[in-house]
Amino acid sequence: MENKAQFEKLYAQNYEAIVKFCFRFLNSRESALDIAQETFIKYYERMNQQGKEIENTKAWLYKVAGNLCLNAIHNKNRHNEIELGLHGNPVETSTPESLLINDENTALVKNFIGQLKPQSRLLILMYQDGLSYREMSEASGIPINSVGKTLWRIIGKISETIKTKNHE
Repeated sequence: MENKAQFEKLYAQNYEAIVKFCFRFLNSRESALDIAQETFIKYYERMNQQGKEIENTKAWLYKVAGNLCLNAIHNKNRHNEIELGLHGNPVETSTPESLLINDENTALVKNFIGQLKPQSRLLILMYQDGLSYREMSEASGIPINSVGKTLWRIIGKISETIKTKNHE
């Protein structure tokens, strides 16, 4: 009974975040819901195994969901078709010009992230979801001392892409 209550609490706290993470990676609500469900089924099975405790549940959930997303892409051979959704900052001014610039920048960022290697894509999405470097490391398998460097490079390239495009 204790496991069921623990599972229900964890599910309530993390389900929406996992669905959003999967959706941003796959750009398919149906696939995101399926993978989130599969992630929590795997968690429930794991928590009921003797001697198989999970140290960092959030990182474990993201790792499983990320791997399932990668498998879905690999199985469908859709690497070039995936478009990611980003939740950008709200536009502070609502002039037509500022809206157009924001839309162009969002499209540039989406396009850039869509072209990243799958593991880098997972890392940037976990960063957007506010995971710690330790959680990102555990979930992605990237050494913790490389997480910051990898994110810094990705964000730097995104920034350069936007600067270059805005100065054209």
